[in-house]
Amino acid sequence: MKKKVIDALKDDKYMFNPAPTYKNEKGTEDKLKKKKQREKKQLQRRAQLAEYISSDDDGPQNNQPILDQDDYGALGDLDQDILGYFQMKSQKILNMTQKIPEQIFDIGSLHLGCVSSIGPNGAYLIVNFTRNKKGFVDQHNLRDRKNINGGDYKIGEYVITKVIEEQKSNKIQLSLHPNIINDQLSVNQLVIGMQIPGIAQTWNEFGTTINFGSQQFSGFINEQKLKCGRVYIFNIKEINYKEKIVICDFEQRDVQLQNKKQISKYLLNPGNLWKCNNAKSITGGQIVKLNKFGVLGYVFQDYQIEQDKNILCRIIGFDEPSRQIYLSSKQEHIENIIYIPPYEIGQQYQGIVINQPLYSGAYLVNAILNDDQVQTKKSKKALKAKLPNLGPICMLNKTQIPADQEIIDHIQRICIIKEINYFDHVGFVSFEVNSKPKLSDLNIGAIVKGVVKQVLLKEDSYSVLLKINENFNAILPSIQMSDYPLTNPPKFRIGSKIRVRILQIDEQHNNIIVTMKPTLLTDIKVFKSLDDLNVGDTLYGFTIKKLENGILVKFFQNIVGFLSNLSFDGQNPDDIKIGQIIKVYVKYVNQNDNKLLLSLKKIDPKQKQVNETQTQNVKLTKLIKTKLNLGEKVQCVVSAIKNNVVYVNLPDGKFGRIHKAFFECYRNDDRLFKLQSEFENLNVGSQLIASIIGENKENNKQIFDLTCLSDHIELEKDVQKDSNKIVYGIIKHIKSDAKSPLVVQIYYNYNVFIDGWDIDVEQPDILNNLEQKIQQGQPVKVKLYEFDKQLKGIIINEDDQQLQQNIGEILYTKQIYRILSHHDSYIRVQLKNRQFASIDITELSELWELNLFEQFPVGKWGECRIIAKDKVYWASARETFLNDKLWNKCLHPVKSNTISYQKMILSLKYDVRTQLFKKTPLTIGQVALGYVTGSTYNGTFVKLNYETTCLIRGFKTDIKYRPIVLMITQLNKLQGTVDLNLLKYKLDDKQLRIGDVVQGLIVNIRNEKAAVKILGTLQQGELDKKDAEGLEGEDGWWANKLFKIGQQIECLVIGQRQNKNNQTVLRLSNIQELINTEGKRKIELGDIQQEVIDLHESFEEMIKQHQIKNNVVVEQQNQDKQIEEEIQQEVNDGEDNEQEEDDVEEEEQQNNQVIEEENDQQEIREEVQNLESRAEYEKKILTNPNSSVIWIEFVAYAAENEGIESARNVIERALRVINFSNELERLNLWTAYLNLEFNFGSEDNLINVFKRGCQNCDGKKLHIKLINIYRKAQKVDLTVELSRSFVQKYKQSCKSWIEFLQSLMEWQKLHDDENPQYSFKDTLNRAMQSLKKTKQVKLLSFYARLQFQNNQIEEGKTTFETILQKNSTRTDIWSQYLDLVIKYCQPDVVRSIFQKAIHNNKKPRKIKFLFKKQLEYENQYGDSATIQKVKEQAEQWVSQFMQKDIQQEDEEDSD
Repeated sequence: MKKKVIDALKDDKYMFNPAPTYKNEKGTEDKLKKKKQREKKQLQRRAQLAEYISSDDDGPQNNQPILDQDDYGALGDLDQDILGYFQMKSQKILNMTQKIPEQIFDIGSLHLGCVSSIGPNGAYLIVNFTRNKKGFVDQHNLRDRKNINGGDYKIGEYVITKVIEEQKSNKIQLSLHPNIINDQLSVNQLVIGMQIPGIAQTWNEFGTTINFGSQQFSGFINEQKLKCGRVYIFNIKEINYKEKIVICDFEQRDVQLQNKKQISKYLLNPGNLWKCNNAKSITGGQIVKLNKFGVLGYVFQDYQIEQDKNILCRIIGFDEPSRQIYLSSKQEHIENIIYIPPYEIGQQYQGIVINQPLYSGAYLVNAILNDDQVQTKKSKKALKAKLPNLGPICMLNKTQIPADQEIIDHIQRICIIKEINYFDHVGFVSFEVNSKPKLSDLNIGAIVKGVVKQVLLKEDSYSVLLKINENFNAILPSIQMSDYPLTNPPKFRIGSKIRVRILQIDEQHNNIIVTMKPTLLTDIKVFKSLDDLNVGDTLYGFTIKKLENGILVKFFQNIVGFLSNLSFDGQNPDDIKIGQIIKVYVKYVNQNDNKLLLSLKKIDPKQKQVNETQTQNVKLTKLIKTKLNLGEKVQCVVSAIKNNVVYVNLPDGKFGRIHKAFFECYRNDDRLFKLQSEFENLNVGSQLIASIIGENKENNKQIFDLTCLSDHIELEKDVQKDSNKIVYGIIKHIKSDAKSPLVVQIYYNYNVFIDGWDIDVEQPDILNNLEQKIQQGQPVKVKLYEFDKQLKGIIINEDDQQLQQNIGEILYTKQIYRILSHHDSYIRVQLKNRQFASIDITELSELWELNLFEQFPVGKWGECRIIAKDKVYWASARETFLNDKLWNKCLHPVKSNTISYQKMILSLKYDVRTQLFKKTPLTIGQVALGYVTGSTYNGTFVKLNYETTCLIRGFKTDIKYRPIVLMITQLNKLQGTVDLNLLKYKLDDKQLRIGDVVQGLIVNIRNEKAAVKILGTLQQGELDKKDAEGLEGEDGWWANKLFKIGQQIECLVIGQRQNKNNQTVLRLSNIQELINTEGKRKIELGDIQQEVIDLHESFEEMIKQHQIKNNVVVEQQNQDKQIEEEIQQEVNDGEDNEQEEDDVEEEEQQNNQVIEEENDQQEIREEVQNLESRAEYEKKILTNPNSSVIWIEFVAYAAENEGIESARNVIERALRVINFSNELERLNLWTAYLNLEFNFGSEDNLINVFKRGCQNCDGKKLHIKLINIYRKAQKVDLTVELSRSFVQKYKQSCKSWIEFLQSLMEWQKLHDDENPQYSFKDTLNRAMQSLKKTKQVKLLSFYARLQFQNNQIEEGKTTFETILQKNSTRTDIWSQYLDLVIKYCQPDVVRSIFQKAIHNNKKPRKIKFLFKKQLEYENQYGDSATIQKVKEQAEQWVSQFMQKDIQQEDEEDSD
């Protein structure tokens, strides 16, 4: 399960807020009384039920006992023994039950229903159940938010309800709220496949959180943007019992019951799907048994299917007290299909034909169609038999059959569809033809008298429910109560009468809106459509919305007109309020486009009459001659050019217009989109040939639409059939920082929105400066690709260019991004196709800069590469990742090769971002760059890359997002250090004095003061209001208005004070008049960015010292060369028996190899790096066929560009070409072959290559090469096994045992325990038995070094002491021992071991080496006293040695 999903659900802002449950306003006594009545009624119903289901249609069975009411259990909860109850009673129920009982709708019962109607303004819902049983849901029980009402639900939608109250006239009140339905449901009672109601709480980029009404668990649904606050029915897909989180979807799956421990009464809630077996067929249906449960339930006969086993059924009702469960196997209920009725309420038929009698006095019937309703002709046989024309299936209740009507197979009597049951998917017929009037019988504009029925108070509105006649109610909104908007609308008394006018009738939602505005009640023009309007008509309406360029005015029947700011006739638009009455004139009306333009200026209707008269005077013969047809080409003359339209004169006095997008374009490379339109070459009087594409009206004049395009498309037809049409357009709007920077007009009423990702530009930076690159009105070619609420398109430059949307996987691809928001240490960006990614601060720029976020504002466009996917996509905008050649060769997780990557890493120095991306482990002592992301009491957190953060303990800084250089000190929980002595502070705190001008950085703003860090020092300062410049007229929050965190300012030191921690804080001023005074000392300390650059160089010494301390650099580099040669000479002479001849030969070979790689092959390597084709590699191989460097580079090229199989062929060829005498070159090739198979091949191939390599080159060296490959990849188990095989094959080799010991130590470090198969003690004993004595010392010293490195300090010391007991004069071992104790032990221990080493060595050369090493140690870690002491000891030893020499000479002379 996604960790971010769990974290999001745990966050406070995503936690659910339980909605208010239905509250009874009566007292406690009334509640107790109702409860007793309810229990009494339940007992009576159970007794009746026992008698009913045990009887046949004629009455109870006399020969067999009926079911007792106790057989239904106590009135308590079923959870205690739900399975046991049905096991005890199921057989008795099967034997005694003869017919199916009616569904029970007692208080507390649960039912599955469908929404059948929605109240006015969503005030309530009416829910249908089986057999047309109905209930209502008020607003408190269908939502969890104030802005949710019944209008947010759909007619026919399935809902799970609970009966909460029974009212008079058999009405039941229901609740949809999960707080009531899921009462006391715990997470342990949940089962996969359960249907459970929940409220969509909040949604984010991962999905939507769900409130199930329980404090014990919550839910989540992936990628579903739901309406927050309303109830949905969810299916449980996955359950995390530990985190108490449920993952849901909308699939229809059956309950996955695994064991009996999961059984609870909640499995019987409506909506759950079960596989059942037929247990018994009875009157009115059947009894089924739920698989894996053993519970019995009833299926009505019209809900059952002909199947005995594994019947998929959905529970539609459950009454716990009576233990009654009702199910349906009807396909529509199983698939939750929303019913679309084939008829309307009020539709008449000639009669009905009874198909099947149902239980509870109902019939399933077919309606008999009228003659005008029959669509197909009858056959001759049907006509001869006089068979009726059967229509759709309906349902008929016995109560709807007239008393004088005999019940026969078919009733030939006019009937109507009275109502529709969306749950049963049928309509109910009635023989009362005039039973219900229609809304269409009412007239728009009719003045009626309404009686106040109810006052509806909502959170942000106020309305009145009126009864306008016996059949209809209407709504009077507060905005319709006066001509002008009122702060306090009038109050109405229930029962009072009001004179109103019908303003709007909404038959779809069954709503009537009325008005009592005095002006609208007068004798004004009433109209139902735009067809009733003419230019110049006077209208009265009310304003509903203000736009930038005008006001929207509403009239009868929801007709809206537009009043432009240009038509206000001198009146100020700000004086007009929303909701007020306004008098307007019709300026323009277009019934086809549904457009109505208004004006406050009076329109002269005479002008219209003149135009109509002129039109009527045109001779008919002339009209016939000048009739123009669509597609006809005509010659025209340009008469005017306005905006983006060319107006032309056509033959016989007709007029036409050509949009700028309908002109041919030609190439112009000087423009961004390389197009120029012929429109730009036109002048008044130019002649054109164009084709007619339509006819329209403009200013009440007939005008033809024309085009000059040879391949013109009709947007209404062609584009919708083929969404890949290419059209010309003109740029209408430009806004670089918008999601759609360009809006292109392709026709008068068609605008195409061009997203930034769909603009073909060479550099993404161009998107940030589109206003400077292009101008409005320039032509473009657009390929349309999406039809939604907006028309979308792609700008293309070439006719043959085919652009496709990239909707596949975007990982490792380059993408255009747009910045959406800034977060703590990263920015959130949007990519193409509604995908999103995050760019960490470390991946924004190649350079390390201060205030980097300021360079990346919201709305900026850029280019990035998707580099990782961890729940979300992570991207990088660095040039290292954007360079395709560098990415494919060095960084791509699959295509790159190791050799090129290693070369690149060497050049990056302290920048570890790329190293961390390639999962290359860091090392202790490594220097790195990062960004400060925050400080706590533990220290400062530094971000090294998008997924790695390092803690610097004991170091704090107030400057967030500043770059900093650190050194890695711990790898387990990544930690580092900052050496403050290397930050190059040029001034001490005491050297700063009042009157100095310093450079400062704003690090915090609080308490009306700005905290300032003095750059180049550790000193802090503060800037008060009275000492700040630029405060003219500023009052509160002055610091926030003048400064921002991270801003660098120049300040004057004017004083100092002591804070609570007794630290000195400088008082500063940035008033320029004081700063520019002569005689002030200016301190140029640079900025943080320069500090980072300087630190790159200053850390060289820190690295060197740290490497010496950690024994990283070879010991001989810090020793005197002369002493080293003398000691080595002693080794070669065999004085101390330090090494064997084989080791000396191996070292000589290694030295020769290093010399060759550094001198001879360096030039070859540089030449090979520049090769870019296979032919160039082939030519280079001919010049030097025995060079492994060329072959390995050739292999890397083949793997990258031609595939792994091609790389294998190249390396096999190289092994055949290189001479067998060149052992080193062949070893390099076999090593490259192993790397190739390890990284890209299979394990079997790797083993086969390794076996072949051991037979064809030095097997011992190849073992070490493969072990190192495993070790770098942290394959510890493989390293141990290969090392063990190495030891078995080369028992007398010291290197094999060294590798085995090292692999065992790595295994122990990983598992925090010794390897159970190979202990160190047994391994050392076997090694000592196998090795010669000369090699045993080397092995033991290596083992001691491993003990030190793994924090086994005392064990390592013991091992060295054991070696030195027999080899006390071995200077090389003493040197190793001293290096390790210097690194891991306290100074007292180090000094004591120095004394032991000096005491056990007698030769001057060795003593000189030891004294020099101790003096270097004291210079680094000691003080002047310890340094002087070492010098005195050295002088004392020299004097003693000189005296011994003199005594020996005297003795020789005397002899």
